[in-house]
Amino acid sequence: ERLQSLRGGTAIDLVIRGVLERVSDADLHLLESSARALAEGRELTLAESAAAETYASAIARESAALRLPGGQQRQRR
Repeated sequence: ERLQSLRGGTAIDLVIRGVLERVSDADLHLLESSARALAEGRELTLAESAAAETYASAIARESAALRLPGGQQRQRR
């Protein structure tokens, strides 16, 4: 199984899990490669950079969708 099951967790844990569930195997491979590149201190390839940017944007969109006006947060089920 690609993802380890999270039981409960914070709202951001649920956002990350939801986004990762929709990431293709090829993009997941690029995200893993991006993480390795950063850990090794090397520059990202264009493909790694694009995958990381797409993933970060998806996390930001999903996180923003949880917020309601006035700084309140919607509960995800």
